[in-house]
Amino acid sequence: MRKPATPLRTRNWLRISGFALGIITLVWLTVEDRDALAVLVISGLICSWIGIWLLVRIDSSDRYVFWKHAGIGGGMGLLLAVLALILMALKTGIHGHGTPDYSVEQMRSVFSASPFFLLGGTLVGAGAGLLRTAQLESSPDEI
Repeated sequence: MRKPATPLRTRNWLRISGFALGIITLVWLTVEDRDALAVLVISGLICSWIGIWLLVRIDSSDRYVFWKHAGIGGGMGLLLAVLALILMALKTGIHGHGTPDYSVEQMRSVFSASPFFLLGGTLVGAGAGLLRTAQLESSPDEI
């Protein structure tokens, strides 16, 4: 069974939002900021975009759609901490100050929060999977 093509409106929305997210990230890299919350928000936005991009590609008529949503959500939750650490290191390397933009304690706190990001991503993905499963069971012809 072939998956129907993704609607043009969805593809355009993903392209435009991905471009905007790239611009936001580039602007953030140039700003003198030492707050770990900003890097976590940008990492969360990037991981959310990647998760939505992956979920758009899933065949929604599959019976394992719930588990795919939960798995992608958990993967994006785990990727959030890794991406935040990469962005912290990248920003520190680009600015090249005598003192790093982010301290070791800030990086350690982001890394130590990764199990909570994994759990949160899995729960959000499972919730989206339950919603999608309920939509498929209620009216499979309309979707």
